[in-house]
Amino acid sequence: MNRMLKLIHFIALALFLGSILAWVVLSETGPAAPALLAQTRQYIHIGTWALTVPGLWLMLISGLLLGYRRYGPRNRFFQLKLGLTLLILLNASFVVVPAVDMANQLAQAALLEGAGGALGADFHAATLREAIGGGLNILLIVITAAVGVWRPGVRGRFRADSHGVNAGAAAETR
Repeated sequence: MNRMLKLIHFIALALFLGSILAWVVLSETGPAAPALLAQTRQYIHIGTWALTVPGLWLMLISGLLLGYRRYGPRNRFFQLKLGLTLLILLNASFVVVPAVDMANQLAQAALLEGAGGALGADFHAATLREAIGGGLNILLIVITAAVGVWRPGVRGRFRADSHGVNAGAAAETR
């Protein structure tokens, strides 16, 4: 069961981070022509809801199950990692995804109104919120991954035999 959860967790992480990378590339290399820009924003909008958000939820649920099964709810490491993941979820839910939705709506409206490529300050503010919130999420993900690798507060298990042969050996972790 744990191996399957780990596999799901890593697939979800790849889905989440991979889709974010794709949206960054699309945003930065997107065309200036209004029709193509609106189409690019539509791709980012659809992909966010089809890949990024499900990847985030799948990562949160699988990580919660893995951590709970392995460490229990009172373990500081588990609480730290869960707290960081919840920050990522909150930032995505209240900053990034609404900004993606708003940027898409404004790009589509500008295209329909025939604004001639003039997107206005609201569009630029939405894409700036998306970029800042997304950058913050990337930073939080790197921190969360580092916490997962080094597991602060988790003590290793020593396997020393009765004669002290293994005494002083490095702690084994699971």
